[in-house]
Amino acid sequence: MSYLKIKGVMPDGRSYRTVQVNSEGQLVLARPLVNIKKIRVRTPIEANGNAHAAGDILSNSDTDTAGLPWIFRDAARIAGGSGRIVQAEANTQVESQTYRIALQVYTKYPTCEMDDNAAAASPNPTDSPYFVDEIALPALSSRGDNSYAVATPSTTGNIPLTFVCEKGSKDLYVVAIAIDATTHTATEWLDLTLYVEQD
Repeated sequence: MSYLKIKGVMPDGRSYRTVQVNSEGQLVLARPLVNIKKIRVRTPIEANGNAHAAGDILSNSDTDTAGLPWIFRDAARIAGGSGRIVQAEANTQVESQTYRIALQVYTKYPTCEMDDNAAAASPNPTDSPYFVDEIALPALSSRGDNSYAVATPSTTGNIPLTFVCEKGSKDLYVVAIAIDATTHTATEWLDLTLYVEQD
């Protein structure tokens, strides 16, 4: 049976969905194509004190106001677009780690505390309109020279997590927080990876 495909714009004015008209003139909703994008960001953790207390920020610098968020570029397919985080991972070159990491997800560059080793104080009132939610990764585990954790819909972690990017932006911003106290050798890297189902 032959089909005529029609591509129609969704109510948001940006996303598209395909419908099909079969040979009998009936409209059939086409199965949407699933587009999963993997985005990995690596940051050397400053960790000058070689330790983080529970609730401390994990970032590139402990110099006042120099800490940066993890920036996940092109998380949305189009500017102002939407999607779902369907998996999140942490991987560090520090072995034998068992602490948990929280990933606070924002749709705009956050203004909150982001300096390494500082106590997290987020989301603050300025960032709240752009705060998506928090992904709490399971405890890290280790089978070699690194430690890793993965959050999926079948684990703890608050996944899947739906987001809508800000107008003119396709990016997401993450503030990483140590849920538990830990040790971390200075400048050793921490990879955060998001798997995003784009609309």
